[in-house]
Amino acid sequence: MMQEAELSGAQLAALCGWHRAKTHRIIQLKVLPKPADIRAWCAACGRLGEADAIIETSRNARNLYAEWKQVYKARGGMAQTQRTTNLYRDTQMFRVYSGNVYPGTLQTPEYSRSVLRKLQRFFLLPDEVEEAVQARQERSRVVLCEGRHVLSVVMEEATLYVSILPGNLHAEQLRYMLSVMGRPNVSIGIIPSGASREIWPLETFYAFDSTEVRIETLTAQVKVTSGHEVQEYLRAFASLSRSAVYGDAARELIHKAAQTAEGTV
Repeated sequence: MMQEAELSGAQLAALCGWHRAKTHRIIQLKVLPKPADIRAWCAACGRLGEADAIIETSRNARNLYAEWKQVYKARGGMAQTQRTTNLYRDTQMFRVYSGNVYPGTLQTPEYSRSVLRKLQRFFLLPDEVEEAVQARQERSRVVLCEGRHVLSVVMEEATLYVSILPGNLHAEQLRYMLSVMGRPNVSIGIIPSGASREIWPLETFYAFDSTEVRIETLTAQVKVTSGHEVQEYLRAFASLSRSAVYGDAARELIHKAAQTAEGTV
């Protein structure tokens, strides 16, 4: 903002009424600005209307990023992390985008076991894999079968060919997805490899209604709760959805991947 307003650090400090060293400390990330500081900064740059969104992001910043090891420790282990929470029970509309792994809600026990076993070994966690598999399956049942939950999933076609299981079990996972597609509260879209698209493949993310988005990276979970950022992810999901195919066209892509997994084509 300061650069776009063509202000030097000293000029901005004068407009804000503080010593220029404070501006330098904020720019160098040596101190976190307080809400009053953010408002003064935005006002000095002629962009006071953006202050509230920045304050909200700043306020939540400490809780947005958590390494998986920290998540598992804070929640009492791998199994406890998979248990159904109020967030899952209370959410009505789940939106999930994945470009590398089948969403947990659509996983067979064998697929979940393979994923969780790999995570347990990679992060050197205590072996709670079987308990975690059961907890994840129960959470999936709650989403798919209880209440008025709606699950909307968009996946890249390439995800269908990422195999972490033997061919027959991978094919079983794909056939399970085909069966779930028949549920009235489930929508599964597949983005064909050659599809025209408005936005590039993104990181896997889960949107819970319009209140929270969780992004999964290799080492951490990132939570987005800032209203304007959540809306950006919902916009991205809508864009990705427009590149996907549904119904028979999606089933054909999944069926083709299952045949490939079985080695029949």
